[in-house]
Amino acid sequence: MKINDGILKLVAIKSLANSQSLMDDADVLRESHRYQRAYTLYQFSMEEVGKAIASVLLLIQTEMTDEDMKEYKKIFYRHPLKIKQSAGVDKLICMIAFKGNPEGALSFLESSLSENENELDKQKNESLYTAIYGDTVKTPFEMVGLEKMNYIWDRAKSRYTAANVFVTIMLKNYQELRNYQRENGSLKDMYLDADNLAKKFWNRIK
Repeated sequence: MKINDGILKLVAIKSLANSQSLMDDADVLRESHRYQRAYTLYQFSMEEVGKAIASVLLLIQTEMTDEDMKEYKKIFYRHPLKIKQSAGVDKLICMIAFKGNPEGALSFLESSLSENENELDKQKNESLYTAIYGDTVKTPFEMVGLEKMNYIWDRAKSRYTAANVFVTIMLKNYQELRNYQRENGSLKDMYLDADNLAKKFWNRIK
């Protein structure tokens, strides 16, 4: 896999475009009550969002180390890692979608923090394939229903919307961000425990 600025920008742009296309197809299936296959496409859409985010986060680095490249390739090819990466915009979603609604924001944030990317990847497989559990055989219809589809639908839609804004800003300003890091130090070295800070913030305003 060849990785440079041009490739990363194209991956970010085209992954978001494909994410939107996958959601459009999933919407047709959802409206036809084909919840299992709709689930599949919404989750694929969310994974494309994760790929776009990973691309711009690598793009803003002043230097792309071998370790950076290795980590990017892992995210690019491994479904659970792309799902996890897509959750990176959930705090932005909280700030925008739940402004003035701390209870709703807290519920969304707690759900995001407890999300298990491996379990979601398992459910994606269940939305496609017949499975054997003990002495029982189950079809996708029996394993993935409206509730699970609605969860992934909501996450895919909100993450796409937030990522579209985030990625657009990063692509427009990545050179300036690189220059800032050269003068002030790498963003990777500026540790911020965002999850802990978010919990403390919402605990204060409950």
